[in-house]
Amino acid sequence: MKKFEINNKPTFFGIIVNVLTALWTITFTMGCSIIAVLVSDTVAFISGGILLIILVIGCYIASRTTTVEYGAEKIYWKWLWYDNTVNFSDVKSVRYTIIHERTRYGYNHRFEIVFNLKNGTTLRLNDTIELEDIDNSINGTTDDIKLMQLYKFIEKLYPEKTKRH
Repeated sequence: MKKFEINNKPTFFGIIVNVLTALWTITFTMGCSIIAVLVSDTVAFISGGILLIILVIGCYIASRTTTVEYGAEKIYWKWLWYDNTVNFSDVKSVRYTIIHERTRYGYNHRFEIVFNLKNGTTLRLNDTIELEDIDNSINGTTDDIKLMQLYKFIEKLYPEKTKRH
């Protein structure tokens, strides 16, 4: 089994970030309101403590990497408590795609492998990578992108299941 780590975040990661942001906003707003009314040091301390706890949890979640292991029969990846195992015998098709996301100051580029399973489930594994590195990996200039190595491994073993997008 080969093993590597990537910065893949599951789809529900955005939901976690939004919940933490909402908790921070509620805590801050309530803290400011209560402080303005009561002018109490205890309330300010509690509000600041809750805010600090939320920030520490958010930073911890954002810093976690995804561990990917694969072999000839299956692929397994895990991020925190969330894990997936895909047996290649259950895969209907595999493809990769490049996603360009507009940000405030430019673009983020993600290389994504999509597994379509025979039971109708779709699983995605992605990593944020520089566009130049993605192009070089697709053209065969470099072999640095771990997900491209994984895709080429699958393509070599199961050419009938892979298709490029």
